[in-house]
Amino acid sequence: MRNNYKRLGDYIEEVKVRNTDLMAKELLGINIDKFFMPSVANIVGTDLSVYKIVKKNQFACNRMHVGRDFRLPISMSKSENEFMVSPAYDVFEIVDTEVLSPEYLMMWFSRREFDRNAWFYTDADVRGGLHWKALCDMQLPIPSIAKQLEIVKEYNVVTNRIKLNQQLIQKLEETAQAIYKLWFVGGQEVINKTTLRQYITTNPQLSIKKNSISTYIEMSDLTTTSMRIAGAIKREFISGSKFQNHDTLLARITPCLENGKTAFVDILEKSEIAAGSTEFIVMRAKKNISPYWVYCLARDENFRSYAISSMVGSSGRERVHEKYLENFVLPEINSDKMNDFHSKAEPIFKMINVKSTEVVNLTILQDLLLSKLATIKN
Repeated sequence: MRNNYKRLGDYIEEVKVRNTDLMAKELLGINIDKFFMPSVANIVGTDLSVYKIVKKNQFACNRMHVGRDFRLPISMSKSENEFMVSPAYDVFEIVDTEVLSPEYLMMWFSRREFDRNAWFYTDADVRGGLHWKALCDMQLPIPSIAKQLEIVKEYNVVTNRIKLNQQLIQKLEETAQAIYKLWFVGGQEVINKTTLRQYITTNPQLSIKKNSISTYIEMSDLTTTSMRIAGAIKREFISGSKFQNHDTLLARITPCLENGKTAFVDILEKSEIAAGSTEFIVMRAKKNISPYWVYCLARDENFRSYAISSMVGSSGRERVHEKYLENFVLPEINSDKMNDFHSKAEPIFKMINVKSTEVVNLTILQDLLLSKLATIKN
């Protein structure tokens, strides 16, 4: 081990403060991406006095499922307010923050290499728990505090840029949806009605040669609040839904549809045909119909309620049939109105694409900065 690598347990200590006075009201958990989040646990009738308290700059982790999940759920509190976590969690803090920065340590915990190392040290239990001693025995480079703060500052510049871009993407999407609702939802006299099949095709016929390499998108790559596709891989095509740029992907299963998983495809090469899960429906705009209109429709509450009402299948695994969606009734749309909407929506969607690409590149840079921690010297 390099000279500047130190044993983690020599720099941290457990904290076992309980919520005995019931002053902490908020109960949080830790997701697999290492962020605190509101707990979904049912705490009705639960003795909250035994729950552990987390203060600013303290860490909490769940060592129980590392072997199963291949990651250690761990996070550092940045909140000025105390909150509760499960009694099963470990809470700890740095002994001397003039020697080891909490933010620097959280960067180390965020490394993929750290998770792989943690998985290596798990026990033989079916869930693969990580013992506290094993966590303490793990080692990391600890340069001077000045160097640590310099590294943290550089990392935070990238992280904050990602957050700003994500906030801008959200505002742009809200703007596009507001324009759609203003022009096409409510407050208008309906003279003629038609069905959605006049405007879209579902699961269009496209050809990919078997075993050819193509972009593949999983259901997990679709987000619940944004058009952005979170990730994609290249792999041999075997089977699945097929789509191209400017198609909309709509989750067809419970609970993904109810949670709002929808994506606008704009990450492919020109004329590329991609493939993905059969658990989403591909919605393609017909000639003279804006693909941006199709995506906004797929996000609309009325349309989603109609789709959810058509679900059939066994409990917990209901599905929507794409042909049922084509029967959705809506007012006929004037072509001039559709063209005007397209001209206003297009620059919004293009800007979302630009900012989404920046987020991808910044995330790569973020991962690179984390990987470089292993080679840090004073």
